Amino acid sequence: MSDFDLVRRRELLDEGFPLEVYYRQTPYSPETRAAFNRISDLHQEYRQLLPETVIARCPMTDRIVRWPLDTGGLDGWYWEYNNPVQRRPIGLPATWIALKGAVRVAEPAAIAPFDCRPGPGAPFVSAHLLAPPETRAVLAQIPIGTDISWAITYFAPKRPKDISLEDIWGQCRNPIFDPTSLDREYADQMPSRSADFELLPWLDAGKLLWIAPGDHTATLRTGAADCPYLDLDVDRRAQYIYNGEITRY
Repeated sequence: MSDFDLVRRRELLDEGFPLEVYYRQTPYSPETRAAFNRISDLHQEYRQLLPETVIARCPMTDRIVRWPLDTGGLDGWYWEYNNPVQRRPIGLPATWIALKGAVRVAEPAAIAPFDCRPGPGAPFVSAHLLAPPETRAVLAQIPIGTDISWAITYFAPKRPKDISLEDIWGQCRNPIFDPTSLDREYADQMPSRSADFELLPWLDAGKLLWIAPGDHTATLRTGAADCPYLDLDVDRRAQYIYNGEITRY
């Protein structure tokens, strides 16, 4: 899936947001049940709209990794931190172990009636994920509406047994490795736990590879030479967005 119907996306959100507010604030009744059913229908159609965006190429298998990602903006249900729309089933290589990310959020932020936590404002690596000698990360730039984001995808020949489960980028859960996590948060899995924004040593060590912005071939590049992700003038703090209001901490 390559085309993203942004017009229909907007229509779904504009219809769904008031229904969700009504459903949350109104005692149960046949009307609220009808609203819930309509919300479910809108979520399902939205889910099918999400484009399979290239986020990485596996350094071990050379396989391109695609992810059903809402690139239309952070106001889409995909980015609802506590209750993201269920993603479509996707085929991931057996070498995939984690997806983290960062977003340089432009102001004013998009307005949505839910918590959005897209990560810090600058690309980083999770040092504990890269600690095993065989683990590699791939950094790629992805536009999300008017914002610039960076997906950081981690790979290993097999999942290390001594690293804890990581939440998916922008979400409080990891339904890939733990399908039972839909109602459980990993309180110790904050992206800042071992975030390292100094990318140069990881590039020089060959632990971090990168894809050039706009490179539709997703060619993996190594080393710091010509890497556009170094020394970015961006805010490294984590970000919390609710109804267009941004809190950085």
